[in-house]
Amino acid sequence: MATDKENSDIIRVMLWSVPRSVSTSFLKCMTNVPNSQAWYEPYWMAFWFSNYGKHRSGMVSRLQDAWEAKGDHCDTASFASEISGGYFAGDKSYSWIKDQLECIPPDNKKIVFCKDISAGLEGMHEYIPDNFRHSFLIRHPFKVFESWERMTNHGIEDELKRVKISEQPNFILPSGLFFKEQYELYQHVKEHYEPNPVIIDTDDLLANPGRVLKAYYQAVGIPYSDELLHWKPGRECMDQQWMVAKELILAQTLSNPHAETFASSCFGKPTKVPNRDELSDDIRHCSDVCMEYYEAMYANRLQI
Repeated sequence: MATDKENSDIIRVMLWSVPRSVSTSFLKCMTNVPNSQAWYEPYWMAFWFSNYGKHRSGMVSRLQDAWEAKGDHCDTASFASEISGGYFAGDKSYSWIKDQLECIPPDNKKIVFCKDISAGLEGMHEYIPDNFRHSFLIRHPFKVFESWERMTNHGIEDELKRVKISEQPNFILPSGLFFKEQYELYQHVKEHYEPNPVIIDTDDLLANPGRVLKAYYQAVGIPYSDELLHWKPGRECMDQQWMVAKELILAQTLSNPHAETFASSCFGKPTKVPNRDELSDDIRHCSDVCMEYYEAMYANRLQI
């Protein structure tokens, strides 16, 4: 297997994020960079679906329930195998992901860009790929958990049946509520890979996408153009262009968690940070637990 040691001119960048941070829009933007290969959350998909991960049984069961709730009866693995794009995450190990990211990309691609959820590597930092620049996308906990609560309870109108964030099973919500895992990965990257990884705050990005992206791309060595600020609406990027798990394509088909993102053609405008009094006790509690990690990284964010 040929690796980057033999092709040092290949630019490789990881973008580590928390969920609900506009990271999928970021990847849609990145897809327009010429001569690039884009990866969608391979470690997080392993965390959820791989036979080598900790939580496969819970997530596969959840997908099966969602499928049957639509009135169909189908083995989700069989369905995933019929999807033309992507790879089957069920039999892919963490070492396979690391090896693939370190490979020479197909078709003489000169840029490899991977966005992932930091919690996907919880306690397994030895699988961080070599020869990558590392960067982080952060977002205010109030906004993250407000959005996460809506997404994970999508379609449940009965308030009594809605599941609190703090009561969600660990195959959905990691023990550090995403922010602790991101901060620990950030500290590990600083110690072992690069002392000052680039950090972007989502609100900064949305408030001024052109200036923030230009500074970010220059920092990680990717060519920038204003043409990247607009993209084609739809799922074609996920279905045909990204390196993405078939299980994720199936989940998107069933519950459409990124409907707004895939319908978009550019970054949206930032919303105001919710007033603390407007939030539920559950969201306030989760945010309080995570705020120190967010604020520590926010203090070191890219500022324009």
